[in-house]
Amino acid sequence: MDTRVVCIGLALVDLTFKTHTSPRLRTSNPSIMFRTAGGVTRNIAHHLSLLNIPVQFITVFGNDHDGEWLNRECRKAGIQTVLSITGDQPSGIYCSLIDPAGDLIIGAVSNPPGNIPDSQLLEARKESLSSATCIVSDCNLSTDTLTWLTEFCDSENIPLFIETVSSLKAKNLNDVLPGNIFLIKPNRDELEVFGSENDSYYSTEERIPWLHNKGVKNVWLSLGEKGSLFSDGRETFLTPAPVVHLTDTTGAGDAAMSGWIWAWLQGKNPRECVRYGHALAGAVMEVSGAVRKDLRIPLLKEYYQKIK
Repeated sequence: MDTRVVCIGLALVDLTFKTHTSPRLRTSNPSIMFRTAGGVTRNIAHHLSLLNIPVQFITVFGNDHDGEWLNRECRKAGIQTVLSITGDQPSGIYCSLIDPAGDLIIGAVSNPPGNIPDSQLLEARKESLSSATCIVSDCNLSTDTLTWLTEFCDSENIPLFIETVSSLKAKNLNDVLPGNIFLIKPNRDELEVFGSENDSYYSTEERIPWLHNKGVKNVWLSLGEKGSLFSDGRETFLTPAPVVHLTDTTGAGDAAMSGWIWAWLQGKNPRECVRYGHALAGAVMEVSGAVRKDLRIPLLKEYYQKIK
């Protein structure tokens, strides 16, 4: 079967404000602004397409000029959008404030509920979904939609990758479990959400085994500057963070997921997949915005060689 990845999620307009000096609260901060196409799974789809992986993207584009622009940007990147639709509400916007070193200070998103793919939209695309090599989504989807997707992937034996997005959004996935999920990639705050209804019983270290017991095959925990921890329920290992000339941390997590999936599609083992994930995250952190538009396989391998 030919490789084909289906990504399901949001298409957003990213507005990134990088301050000239250390940002101060409750006052105006002189900045430079970057406007780019964004959305967690859209960013993942973009990088996979740049790495020569055929990608279908399922989203609801806004019914405005920004929605038309986002659709064009996807197609320019080689992402197929024929399974997407245009809704009746304006496009969503993600706005982030980063400091001169490139670290995120705060982010905010405004996205109409009608721009989030739902189970009815996915049900109408079951035939196309059933031929996917793997499916990638995130916790922007509602609990009902994630439940539908998890059950569908389980019934069709399709590996499902889920990016948790934020601690607030991760609750959508927590409410779905148990479920057969191939990989999730939380950070520490997002990990704390899982099993939180029994918070007095589960320490941070116990939540990863809890996730395995709930049907999550692989857990990839982001530790920021300390790198990441990967567990498949049998083996657990740490990988140091890449050493980079930081420009902007925006989209580093999305890029890491892209790198992992690309390596997995090439038949790499989990340790190599994590290293490729770190490599792509490092490559993205050295440019402004969430996507490294000059990304090609040789460039990814160049960054891979820098990972310890």
